[in-house]
Amino acid sequence: MLWGTFSWAALGPVVVVEQTLKAANYLNIIADQLHPYMAFVFPTGNGIFQQDNGPCQKSRIVLEWFEVHTDEFHLMPWPSNSPDRNRSGSSELKHHHVRISRLCVTAA
Repeated sequence: MLWGTFSWAALGPVVVVEQTLKAANYLNIIADQLHPYMAFVFPTGNGIFQQDNGPCQKSRIVLEWFEVHTDEFHLMPWPSNSPDRNRSGSSELKHHHVRISRLCVTAA
């Protein structure tokens, strides 16, 4: 599986994840890859990061990390019943096993 991030300003890192993505592994990716990317691309703290509500993304340690770093960028909520998560409705998405966290940007 791959984890990656991007914005209108720049492509971010892509990380190969060779095992099941658990909360601790995801937190390492967020801290080691996402955090420096967001600091570089959005130095004023106006970046917004969006996840897709995977189990590791909703874990207590990950949500607490985002709370601590809320002054550096914001975490946008993602509804759990989003059509993007409904793979049965899209034949194109059925065959993809790549999950990419989305980075959304608003002009602040």
